[in-house]
Amino acid sequence: IVEAILKDPSDKTECSLLYANQTEDDILLRNELEKMARESNGRFKIAYTLDRPGENWKGFSGFVNEDMLKETMPVAGANTFALACGPPPMIKFAIKPNFEKLGYPADNFFAF
Repeated sequence: IVEAILKDPSDKTECSLLYANQTEDDILLRNELEKMARESNGRFKIAYTLDRPGENWKGFSGFVNEDMLKETMPVAGANTFALACGPPPMIKFAIKPNFEKLGYPADNFFAF
C-alpha cells in the first residue's frame, strides 16, 4: 500500500508505520522500508518496537501501547485510517483498544 502511494507524486497521502517485532533481526524488509521513508519527503514515517531489544536498541520496546501510537500515528480524524496486521491477540488486546483510546472511529480501523 505504502509503495503504491509513494509511486504517485500527485498523491499527498501520508503514512505512518509502527512495526512490532520480537528482535531487531526479525524486522523484515527493514532496508527497503527505511529507504522508502528516506525518499518520501516526509510522507512515510516508520518506527519500531521490539519485545526483546538488544542492549543498544534505541527504539520502542514492549507491546504496542497507547503512548507509542500517540507518538507515531497521526491524530484521529474523519480522513485518518488505521490499518493493522498481526496475530489476532495483538490486534484484539493491543492495537484496536489503543487506537480507540486515541479516538479513531471504528469505521476507520481495518485489521487483516
